Amino acid sequence: MGRRAGGLDRLHDRGRDPDLRPRRRLLRPGRRGAQRRHPSRLRRHRRVRRRRPLPPARGGLMHFNAHVHMSQWGRDFTPELAEIHLAQFRGRDSWITGEPWTPEGWCVDGDQLIAHMDEAGVERALVMCLAYVPLGAYDPTMGDYIADLVAAHPDRLVGFYSANPLGGAEEADRLRHYVRDRGLSGLKMLPSYNYVAINDRRIWPMYEAAAELGVPITLHTGWSSLPAGKSLAYDHPLYIEDALVDFPDLRPILAHCGFAWSELVLMLMARDTRVAADFAWWSPSQPTWRAAQTLSMAKYLDVFDRLFWGTDYPFTDFGSDEAYWRSIPEVCRRLGLEPEVTEEDIERFLGPNFAAFLDANAPRR
Repeated sequence: MGRRAGGLDRLHDRGRDPDLRPRRRLLRPGRRGAQRRHPSRLRRHRRVRRRRPLPPARGGLMHFNAHVHMSQWGRDFTPELAEIHLAQFRGRDSWITGEPWTPEGWCVDGDQLIAHMDEAGVERALVMCLAYVPLGAYDPTMGDYIADLVAAHPDRLVGFYSANPLGGAEEADRLRHYVRDRGLSGLKMLPSYNYVAINDRRIWPMYEAAAELGVPITLHTGWSSLPAGKSLAYDHPLYIEDALVDFPDLRPILAHCGFAWSELVLMLMARDTRVAADFAWWSPSQPTWRAAQTLSMAKYLDVFDRLFWGTDYPFTDFGSDEAYWRSIPEVCRRLGLEPEVTEEDIERFLGPNFAAFLDANAPRR
């Protein structure tokens, strides 16, 4: 999860939401906070008691969030990690409670997630846990928690296994198990949060397993919010080229579009059609003019269909993040950017792009 740049206040300007009308779906064919609670007291909330129907689609197209975190206190969200986040979010109230953040506030359960999705009109979401081994914020059995969430809401949720990138053959076998036996659809890795670079060859067993299974990898890029490690050097998105050379079937999703390196990510995407990117945590960290320039450049390079909406929930909410992206067409018009990013482009970005990508990269079970 990315951190607010330099501790600055949110820079983006708030544009009005455009008037949305039903539009045809345009997809290119063939493209593919801090009282602590004992973990045992949280397990009662693991099971989702009922299924809710899909909320009505707004604008006629699906909203599919490609970057959602589901954590559990004492398992993948530890006191050490909580201290870091509490320091980062000091002075900021939770969008969920209106009160200062607590560690438990970041550990929402399945019922809360679905309720927030319904409220925001989000039909589907990709859910993942955390894997910060140096902070003890890693539990390989969290794959079962994610799989259980998906099984409870198969029409709403898709799950990726969050791996220890240095777990070697044993961790690679866990990925195979969760994809083949528990129905997960991909891999999530955060190398810099484990103090290694994206192209550290100790990660190769994980890349190899993902390529073998034919599943995408959401790979953290851009920076790390941890106080130790190389928060930028380890996160350079172009390091993924080393793995792309060795594994022709790799399908990386470069999370956060590399933040400061977003143009390099777009150029890599133009060169290699296997690469995609999500834009989680852009609304709290990037001004809208920069987001508008990035999306316009993506249209110019003909890679827009591989860009995905993500929020880094629950660290930020669905509604305000969507409003940020819906303001982009007006920002483009105000800045005179060409090619212009249209309201229809934003509709595709908010869901259909990711849905099509997952359909084209279904696991080989």
